[in-house]
Amino acid sequence: MIGPMTNPEILAVARLRQWASDRSALTNGRALVVASPGRPGRNNNQNRFDAALVRVIDFDRAIASLDPDEQAALVLRYRDREGERNIAIALRCSTRKVAYLLPIARRHLASELERRNLL
Repeated sequence: MIGPMTNPEILAVARLRQWASDRSALTNGRALVVASPGRPGRNNNQNRFDAALVRVIDFDRAIASLDPDEQAALVLRYRDREGERNIAIALRCSTRKVAYLLPIARRHLASELERRNLL
């Protein structure tokens, strides 16, 4: 890695991990708890489900604006926790390129999330 991560980059990585968690929960049907005991007439669980769905859609749009190699590198590194060697194999490039690509991709994602007011 080149230099330490900036605050927007750290927030972007946190949003990426939240997106991965929300997306997994939505895909597996774990985002909505049907019963809300003790609170008749209020559906707070539905609100949580809707918020997770909106977060996933917004993040999908933001990450889709990045270059495909940047998307893959970020997802493999911060969602799947792969090392630079495995990312290089997946992207068919050198580990040196991955070392330069990751900080650039983080900065691009952070600026895109900030532009969309998602940080």
